[in-house]
Amino acid sequence: MLLFGEGRRICQGLGMATVHVNLMLPRMVQELEWSSHTPKSRIDFTGKLEFTVVMKNPLKALIKHQTV
Repeated sequence: MLLFGEGRRICQGLGMATVHVNLMLPRMVQELEWSSHTPKSRIDFTGKLEFTVVMKNPLKALIKHQTV
């Protein structure tokens, strides 16, 4: 799966999108409070084969804005 294409028809916004993802993701981790959807559950890392390998039981998270 090539999200931005390849060769002559490559997306012109690839560079800008990559920069924005690299800036946005650390800020989300820094500014938001992340916790497990079910706090006492164990994370199961077993995978299943689909188009790619994905987690058998996907992670679910609760995300809250930290108050100052």
